[in-house]
Amino acid sequence: MKTKNLLLTSLFGASIFFIACTKEAVSPQQEVVSNTNTTNASGNSTSSFSGRQTVTAVCNANAYNIALESITQINSGWEWVWSVQNPNPGNGSNGTVQNLSHWGMQFGSCFSLSSVVSAAYSGDGSNWISFTPSYSTDPSQGCLTSPVLKFDYGTTGSQRSYYKLVVNQAYVAGTSSGYFKSGNNTGCCTFNFPGIACSAIMEE
Repeated sequence: MKTKNLLLTSLFGASIFFIACTKEAVSPQQEVVSNTNTTNASGNSTSSFSGRQTVTAVCNANAYNIALESITQINSGWEWVWSVQNPNPGNGSNGTVQNLSHWGMQFGSCFSLSSVVSAAYSGDGSNWISFTPSYSTDPSQGCLTSPVLKFDYGTTGSQRSYYKLVVNQAYVAGTSSGYFKSGNNTGCCTFNFPGIACSAIMEE
């Protein structure tokens, strides 16, 4: 009997010790160190965190200012140029927005990737870096899991960045959907912006 009582007492004491230790533990989800980054297009963000706390980036579709700068006919093609600016750069806390990492756009059913002649990005709107565009999912983020045309170029501070597509059809401008990806505090978010619409194609 003494042995049984001693065993129960030991088990009870071990349980109390385990519970006490568990209370001191912090879940891996809470172990977050504040990060820095910026974004692009429309969408503000907040939500700052450093040290041990639960982190949830707040999707703010107005974090970046995105503008359709121009649509210019060049020979048999049309050049579309957008700009993205971070109006309130910072580490993502107190209403600031981290630097944009990259962003992308979606198209309607009337649009075909084969109509894209070229794509490029620029830090000043004059010197362009060309790339081969694709229309596929971006696994680096989870706020938009359908195919996008990704511009893998972000923003620095409040400086504008520029993005260009040259297409061989006279599409009209309208409301398009897109997404941006930034740092942990600003996160990723979807937004609407003035893009290539699918409501109609201009008469030539």
